[in-house]
Amino acid sequence: RAGVEVARAAAASVKRVHQELGGKSPNIILEDADLEAAVTGSVATLMMNSGQSCLAPTRMIAPKSKMSEIIEIAKKAVQDWTPGDPATAKMGPVVSEAQWNKIQGLIEKGAAEGATIIAGGPGKPEGLETGYYVKPTIFADVTNDMTIARQEIFGPVLVIIGYDTEDEAIRIANDTEYG
Repeated sequence: RAGVEVARAAAASVKRVHQELGGKSPNIILEDADLEAAVTGSVATLMMNSGQSCLAPTRMIAPKSKMSEIIEIAKKAVQDWTPGDPATAKMGPVVSEAQWNKIQGLIEKGAAEGATIIAGGPGKPEGLETGYYVKPTIFADVTNDMTIARQEIFGPVLVIIGYDTEDEAIRIANDTEYG
């Protein structure tokens, strides 16, 4: 909706507009990838800015045949992303109480819909009761019809979706209203 309004407002005076309107960015991990590098890099890219980046790779689409290894690497990689004071920690808070509440609701919805929390989860990180800190959260056993795979969370939440063939991975990647 915001992109349409910006384009509409710019059209009246023929201003050039460039927009990045991404969301639920897919990141396909191929069967022959260097899993350590691919998964660790993906987790880092998502957790940067507390997941508040339009280009954050929020949907990791990974081969089912390598899923247990990928999950272990992701769990290990997310341990480097402990929230805290932005002056000293890699990850600060999210932007507002409203955003914190939205993220918490989606984390709870993901669990309620059957996804498995393998890191993080709902609530504030221990010792950070003040501020809008979110536990870096990773879900496994996600299907692309779940709410957490469909809606942009805009927080430090990764969903891992399995595939059997590269064609299926591409279908999953393209199955989003965000383009």
